Amino acid sequence: MKRRGILYCILLLTLSLTILLLPATPVQSAASPQQVLLLYDSLAKGTFKDGNVTELQRLLAAYSTKVTLRSLDQYEQGMLKNYSRVIMVRNEADISITNKSYIEDWEHYQGQYLHIGYNPPASLTKALQLTTDVIYDGSAELEIGQFSGIQAKVQDMPYIVASQAVKSFGKLSFAEEGLQAPYAVSKGNDTYAPYFEQGNISTLGMAYVLKDWLHITAAAPKMYLAIKEIYPFSDLRLLAETGERLYQLGIPFLASVRPVFSNTDYPAMQRYLVAMKSVQSSNGSILVNAPVVMPTISSSDHTLKGKMNDFINLLAENGLGPLGVGAEMHWSYDKEYSEAGMSFFDSVVLYPDEQIDYMEQSDTSKSFPSSLYSVPLEFLQALHTSNKVIPQLPMDTVITVDMPEDERQLEEMLQSLERNWVSFADYKQEEHQVVTDQNTISSLDGMISINGQPLSLDYTPETVDSDYRYTEEQQKSFTRLFNIQNQFFIVVIMISLLLFGGLLMIGYRLYRRKFLK
Repeated sequence: MKRRGILYCILLLTLSLTILLLPATPVQSAASPQQVLLLYDSLAKGTFKDGNVTELQRLLAAYSTKVTLRSLDQYEQGMLKNYSRVIMVRNEADISITNKSYIEDWEHYQGQYLHIGYNPPASLTKALQLTTDVIYDGSAELEIGQFSGIQAKVQDMPYIVASQAVKSFGKLSFAEEGLQAPYAVSKGNDTYAPYFEQGNISTLGMAYVLKDWLHITAAAPKMYLAIKEIYPFSDLRLLAETGERLYQLGIPFLASVRPVFSNTDYPAMQRYLVAMKSVQSSNGSILVNAPVVMPTISSSDHTLKGKMNDFINLLAENGLGPLGVGAEMHWSYDKEYSEAGMSFFDSVVLYPDEQIDYMEQSDTSKSFPSSLYSVPLEFLQALHTSNKVIPQLPMDTVITVDMPEDERQLEEMLQSLERNWVSFADYKQEEHQVVTDQNTISSLDGMISINGQPLSLDYTPETVDSDYRYTEEQQKSFTRLFNIQNQFFIVVIMISLLLFGGLLMIGYRLYRRKFLK
């Protein structure tokens, strides 16, 4: 028995040492975003290609890609070897590459390469056996995916005459020239798209190309509806009615609300919160829109993070569960804005830039696990399909509409949504998380929770008392004494006026008698 006990002890000791010496298994972490180096020769300001680099940044963001943006002139030795995926945008046919560091690095690059525009490199031309030509003025029609008949006027447009590519994307038709050509082609590590502009058919074509080039294999993309430009001074009754009407039509939506950083105890703010509760109960999801930042903001002002933190906490305290942030695209390329304003969220909607005001610009974007590509409602009118129901775009997309200003605009918006036959998804069905210093807000399968407790989406109409003292009543002293003094002076002034009036009457009569004599 003693031997057996000793053997058991030895076995236990050996087993314990084995477990202790085994390498620790790392905690499973979220998948790192794909990283892309985006190079360009020119931003083509003032030309028809103006904005195509920015549009490419938005498309890449929609696929949760981390992008480093550099012009060819700013390229530094060794950058290519740090990226397995590189995109080159050549907007100028007559600009040659003179950066020796890039030329030397390119000779050894073996990663995935996407060339857009003019002058594809000799290695790509050889690999694809590529022949190209240019249409200087005409019209093109794109057919790609389930979309067809999408037309656009084109100018100085390169197109593919022939290639030995393994894969092609879409089909361009030029009726005037009687030509047809693939929108883009691919073989091995090389992909070529000769034409890309902002806001026309090529945006849709490029979305399909990028999805394949990035090897996106996620679930089927979805389309969402978002109402923008919601402020505390908006017509909140109309906002509640808009949510109710959309609910009756069976359309889930996002409400992109502007944050409030001061006077949050005022009745106006309370009415704002009540309106948001009504929206949330109408199958609406709350999206915190980036605040309006003044161009003159000081680079030493770092209060944004605290203000955003407090506003999100305020929403949570009032039974509201924000699930994401909406911001113009350049916010994700600003060190201060992306960290202080967007780091609470893992889900974002990136809108097109309207006014760019960087605080601390970065050449590398912040990426998000959930990122929606946004287009206005009018974008749908240019899409043609063989079915009444518009198919999903290749990436998760949000259709944006501004908050209606009156009943007429509300009716027009609802009619347009009904005409377009779009199948909108419910944002809170997906996984989202918002974390502040006090609260963790999350959603999954249609349920929103705050700090692990399910949030009730039921809503009981509330009224806000407008009888509010906006300024603190100051402490009063010597009030009675001052009142007595005021009354005394009033009496003295009245008596003085009576005496003065009496003297005037006496003087007038004496003067009249003397004059008559």
